[in-house]
Amino acid sequence: MSFESGHLEKFIEDHYSLKVKFSELSGYQDLNYLAKTESGEKYILKISTDQEDRDFINTQNAILLNLAKQPIGNLLPHPILNKAGEFITLITINGIVAIARLFPFIEGSFLAESMPDIAFYVDLGRAFSQIDQQMAGFENATLKCRTHEWDLSRIMEVEEDIHLISDPADRRVAHYYLMKYREEVLPVYHKLPRALIHGDGNDWNILVNSIGKVAGIIDFGDMLWSARINEVAIVLAYAMMGRSDYMDVYDAVIRGYQEILPLTELELSLLYYLVGARWCQTLVMAARRTKSDTPNEYHQVSVKGASEMLHIWIRENPLKKAEEVKIVEEVNRRYLYFSKAVSLSYKEPIQMTGAALQYMYSSDGKTFVDCVNNIPHVGHCHPKVVEAGQRQMSRLNTNTRYLYNSLDRYAEKLLSKLPDSLNKVFFVNSGSAATDLAVRLAEAYTGQTEYLVLDYAYHGNTKAAIGLSPYKFNRKGGKGKPENVTILKDLAQLQVPPPSPLHRKEGEQNPRTFFAESIVGCAGQIILSKEFMQQTVNSVRACEGIYVADEVQTGFGRVGHKFWGYELYDVIPDIVILGKPMGNGHPMGAVVCTDAIAKNFETGMEFFSSFGGNPVSCEIGLAVMEVIEEEGLQENARLVGDFLLQQLPVGSKESAGGSRQYHIAEVRGSGLFLGIELIENETGKPATEAAVNIVNNMKERGFLLSTDGPFNNVIKFKPPMCFSMRNAEELIENLGRWI
Repeated sequence: MSFESGHLEKFIEDHYSLKVKFSELSGYQDLNYLAKTESGEKYILKISTDQEDRDFINTQNAILLNLAKQPIGNLLPHPILNKAGEFITLITINGIVAIARLFPFIEGSFLAESMPDIAFYVDLGRAFSQIDQQMAGFENATLKCRTHEWDLSRIMEVEEDIHLISDPADRRVAHYYLMKYREEVLPVYHKLPRALIHGDGNDWNILVNSIGKVAGIIDFGDMLWSARINEVAIVLAYAMMGRSDYMDVYDAVIRGYQEILPLTELELSLLYYLVGARWCQTLVMAARRTKSDTPNEYHQVSVKGASEMLHIWIRENPLKKAEEVKIVEEVNRRYLYFSKAVSLSYKEPIQMTGAALQYMYSSDGKTFVDCVNNIPHVGHCHPKVVEAGQRQMSRLNTNTRYLYNSLDRYAEKLLSKLPDSLNKVFFVNSGSAATDLAVRLAEAYTGQTEYLVLDYAYHGNTKAAIGLSPYKFNRKGGKGKPENVTILKDLAQLQVPPPSPLHRKEGEQNPRTFFAESIVGCAGQIILSKEFMQQTVNSVRACEGIYVADEVQTGFGRVGHKFWGYELYDVIPDIVILGKPMGNGHPMGAVVCTDAIAKNFETGMEFFSSFGGNPVSCEIGLAVMEVIEEEGLQENARLVGDFLLQQLPVGSKESAGGSRQYHIAEVRGSGLFLGIELIENETGKPATEAAVNIVNNMKERGFLLSTDGPFNNVIKFKPPMCFSMRNAEELIENLGRWI
């Protein structure tokens, strides 16, 4: 709705004795007009079409007139009396009665269009603190009862519409902050000091003068009683947008506010989550408006900035005050309770205090980009996964001896991603337990205990799994190869077809079970040749053996180009082992097999796993599968993985700073499961020391990586699946210092 300028000009002349020309201004809800006289005087005409606002507008006028008498008053709008001596004038257009008010125009540039220095933000914090201080004690029923959709204390109401955010990355991060608000803020919200606040300190309501000071703070239409700290959070959310020095802005606003009104320790501890919540609110409210029949360009004005800041903010450690951590003492404490067989990563271990999606937070205030932890498959603390577990845990958790819908639903969803021949599933609670069960299934079906494994394979930590894992039994502390296990030696030969099929000797009954990781992780992310896999599987089956695909690390879309790693080779397993990614950190595992193998296992002995397939695990597993699809994470793995394969400088022996003693011999793998092999320039030997040093140096730069392979010279890369293209670009930029 809008008014014709001629109608407004007559209205102003009749009621304010002013001859003006009008131009329409943007606004979220009210109609706003700039009025200019011939002599150059300027005014703002605000029109509200909601008659229910009349009591609040009267209250707002009273507060603004009171503030006008205070030192802060010259920065604030105050209503002008009409010819009848009233601050409100009714205006009718097309039969609608609206409420009009006239204000003096405050000169200045909008903060949204300015880039003041840091001193401005101290001034800004101080100004809002003065407003809140002067409004304290102004109480009436209208203000006490008032609320509106932008009230930050009502943030959880937007959760039901978070699906309206079109970008899956924005949706994921916004959902995370809503979850953190529920967990961190809601339980203590009642303890927060309350006050009458301006409530809308956005960058279009803040004016900057020519010398970089606050020129004005306008639009008190969102004023309400709320938690006092919400005022600071809202100001910060908009003040930091578009600033590379956003943390300096953060500190400056808080410093300025506390000059007048010191904040409590509780208020300060929640600011991180409240600021993030405001950006979430911005995205959802804009998405709602986009869906509505009356979209407004002004409704979208902060979307880009809010989106950018959410992705920046999640990289900030919530511990703004870093704790002093004495790592040596923490390590010593660890080994009071644990064997030294339970190892730690890095020369200087990290004490972690939290994580969010592809980021991890340490107790000293640092943030790390997680490039190696593939267990939180869809992201650390992914809100959909967390909430699924919390919800089901509060309802029912039992075992598979009972009927419950989540077991069938999850089994159906999981099997829908597998070939029709793989149609029976057994749930356990780890990849190692899955290997153990796969051994039992294989032996029951083949009647034999002969196994064929890849060199440097790792299949788990149970006794049976260790017996199939050269990575364990052939290394330090291992007891060597069991007699019933044949190792395909020489990893270099694994990438070409074997010279001849594995034929059974005449009269010999020795069907073998071939266990194979789809990409051999501990060997240094070795991706096998299609011909090798096809010929080996065919040879095994010619001996009446079976093929077991270990998808504990490579499954669920990680390899990008396919959902399962074995699909890279155009082979179909007889048994598939699943683990780590299933529960995003919740302990889950599964064995999927053919109907024939499952029936052969039905000997009369019950199979039972106390925790495998419980309702909580099933709901978590379903959530993981849904997230992979909803957020397009398999495609993300493909795009980011292909980008890294193309960008990493294979074969280059020159660094930006000059010559070096090693180079990248190969970057291999698929999707978000890659290995970067380093070789010494002169000797051609594995560059083990260089690889280890790079991993430790990258840790200091905020990137978590690790090494693997027979000589520990392969930098291993297998991050959460939400690892973004921006993360990949930053990884390459930082690795460029050393490779």
